[in-house]
Amino acid sequence: IRQAWILEHPAYWMMGWWIWLMAIFGWMWLLVALVWTYLPAHRVASLLQSGLMIIGAVLMIAGVIVWMGVLPVVMVERDATVWIRVLDALALNLLGGGALMGGIVTMWIGLDLYRQRLLNRWWVILCILAGIFALPSPILFPVGVPFHLIPAIFCWLLWSGYLALLPRLPSPFAEYPHHFT
Repeated sequence: IRQAWILEHPAYWMMGWWIWLMAIFGWMWLLVALVWTYLPAHRVASLLQSGLMIIGAVLMIAGVIVWMGVLPVVMVERDATVWIRVLDALALNLLGGGALMGGIVTMWIGLDLYRQRLLNRWWVILCILAGIFALPSPILFPVGVPFHLIPAIFCWLLWSGYLALLPRLPSPFAEYPHHFT
């Protein structure tokens, strides 16, 4: 059924994956902004967080590209059934590994922000929960169970919405008068 739909609607298939690429980019952009605004850049932990974020994003992007670009090409072949299973396994494992790395770094940055007490701690917990919910991805994705990401995405959207609706983000240098920041 999926093979027939993808072959009949390749533009919709690709558009859906472009939306996922934009979501990955938005996740990374927000975390980079938070890390470089609120967490000291000279810390080794901040550098590790940035590296994990990039690794997670690259793995997820690779999984998306396998499904977006390679899968439709393979589907037109006569012996496509085996290759579809191979590509699905490859994409799911790449996405699972990327979601694990992304979950770790999201949770880690959330814990650092929680300790700093600059943002409302109850809302920062949503960032931490989003990361925790993404952790079992390498185990659940390959067996075809992606539903654990629903609460992760929900927590992330609430967290992002909270940040978006703030009239102004708190100053990372709260101890200094506002005319210095």
